[in-house]
Amino acid sequence: MRDVADPTGAVPPRAQGRVFKAVAKTWPWFLTGAVEGPAFELIEQERYEDAVAVLERGAERFGTRSVPAMLYAWCLHMAGRQTEAAAWAERAVEADPQSADALWLRANILFELERPEEAAAALREAVELAPDNGRFHMQLAWIQYEDGAFAATRELVEQALERSPDDAWVQHLAGRIYDHHLRHRRAQRHYERAVELDPANVLARLDLAEVLQTRGRFSAGVRVAWETAGRAGGEDADDARSLYDIVLRRWPWRWYEWALRTAVVLNVLDWILPTSRALDLVFLVAVALFYAGGWTRSLLVLPAVCRRDLVAKGRRGPFAGAVARTLVVLGGIGLVLLGELNALQHLGVLALLALGYAEWVRRAYRISQGRGRGAAPVRH
Repeated sequence: MRDVADPTGAVPPRAQGRVFKAVAKTWPWFLTGAVEGPAFELIEQERYEDAVAVLERGAERFGTRSVPAMLYAWCLHMAGRQTEAAAWAERAVEADPQSADALWLRANILFELERPEEAAAALREAVELAPDNGRFHMQLAWIQYEDGAFAATRELVEQALERSPDDAWVQHLAGRIYDHHLRHRRAQRHYERAVELDPANVLARLDLAEVLQTRGRFSAGVRVAWETAGRAGGEDADDARSLYDIVLRRWPWRWYEWALRTAVVLNVLDWILPTSRALDLVFLVAVALFYAGGWTRSLLVLPAVCRRDLVAKGRRGPFAGAVARTLVVLGGIGLVLLGELNALQHLGVLALLALGYAEWVRRAYRISQGRGRGAAPVRH
């Protein structure tokens, strides 16, 4: 259950050690050199199929009772052999019903087998046996965060944070759960804490970049994505470069969305609270200056490289298109405020803005779908 065990898609940093410690309590010491050493060495190299083969040879040589069921189940789980892993996890629980770690592993495997109710039941037992383990509480919250009531999920999240406030994994997962439930301000706080605790956590940084743009901090999101793309390596590098490309493409289109929002509000206000032409003119100039100032400031706070990347090859056309649409909308606001529109005309303007917003949603979706497709190298 990699998505449950770790929101980044990898094994939680302490999961491997937890399994090893649990195994050390039950595995005969005289097998250590013969089987445990080679198996652990392969596990450290993430060669789980090879580790399974070593354990199988150990079982053939010394008997199945001598093989640690929990370690065997975990290796099978990480090798993707979930059905076999479930059988061995069950044996591990039967051998030690009071082992919270064995129940935790069983929950992971059951979730991979798409048996979430049984997985949640196993995790609840693990929580009862180890009530001070914040990670168990968080994993239980992660299992039910989509389908369960938010109040119950939030209680589990808060319990996890109370028990493990300095655990970057717990903070990151809390951010994702709050993000899913549209508590973006709270999500941002947890992402920032996760990055503070683990600066090398690339995916927490990318989630932070996303939520910053969601909250209207467009340039801050671009900066975080740019910094992350410059330092990411290995498998994370492609994700980081891809997200950097996406947040760059979003930048002008989010400003276009704000222009649409402004136009809707002003059209409705002018409809229900008509004012004199002179006051409308003052109001129009104030709106134009405020918007232009905000757009310019947002552009200037970007690093110079990001400003160049905004209009780099492949992004220049969409950027110009977003700016042109923004200017058209702002010009439309002027016509609405300075003209004497009747109710039917105001309704017509709303209909046009609705079409514009629908087109923006379609384009925003297409931009977001670009994540994971790769992007050009990041310049620093």
